[in-house]
Amino acid sequence: MPLATIDSYLEQIDELIRHASDYGDMEFRLRLEELVKKGGRDTENAIVHYINGTAIGVPTRLNLIRLAGYIGSQAFLLPLKKVIETGGDDLLREEAIVSISKYSDRRALDILASALEKIKNPRLQDTINQAIARVKHNNPLLIMLPRFLRASENRELFQITLKIFKKILGPTEAKSFISYLHHGDLLVAEGSFEILCFRGNEAVFFFVAEFFRERSRLLARGADRRVGAARLTAMVAALHEYLKRHPQYFPQLRPDIVSLQTLAGDGSCGDALSCLMDDLDPRGDAP
Repeated sequence: MPLATIDSYLEQIDELIRHASDYGDMEFRLRLEELVKKGGRDTENAIVHYINGTAIGVPTRLNLIRLAGYIGSQAFLLPLKKVIETGGDDLLREEAIVSISKYSDRRALDILASALEKIKNPRLQDTINQAIARVKHNNPLLIMLPRFLRASENRELFQITLKIFKKILGPTEAKSFISYLHHGDLLVAEGSFEILCFRGNEAVFFFVAEFFRERSRLLARGADRRVGAARLTAMVAALHEYLKRHPQYFPQLRPDIVSLQTLAGDGSCGDALSCLMDDLDPRGDAP
């Protein structure tokens, strides 16, 4: 976008904010929202400046905080957090809490949880609790994640949650499970691998490949044992699903898969590996 155009949007925003009292709340927010969306990140930064500044009155700052929640840009999360933590006016803090609740993601939930620990005002605590409930209601991942992370405590519930995640998560949500690949609970780590394989996109290939190479070699040593064989079979099936969606990566993993076939031998894991190779290997059975 040309610099002159951005400057024009910034000037219009400054003018609109200076004369905010000339407009009704709804008209003010609609005009400002249009300018911010047209100007992109530069105009968002201008709103950040005003949200955390003190040069404008509380009514206008309230409208800007509401606007931040409507737009939902990540650029506004930290400024809204700052309002909650340091804003001298409880009306501003309450409105910032409501705006953050509209984000419905993990970062918003963390900000609200932190605020709940620090704020002792009963009315604001009630607003935060309502906001946390709203975020969780709008994002099933946040409701079910604790069940997933307590895998070894309740394996049946973990398996149900895993099946749901493998069906409903989008690529961005799936990517967040990269951080659990080295979880201390092996069920969580291997379940995260399955989620990445079933719901991840090209951006997660490096993590899928590295986890598979490392974990499959360890499991193959015990592939003759029932539990180890079942876990390795599940990993191979998950990798097969990923490579069916992203076959361009198969050549990079082919040597590892061929080597694993030798280690795994017959049985369910060997069958899963043969199925993968038959489906994806244009070179046939040649090593």
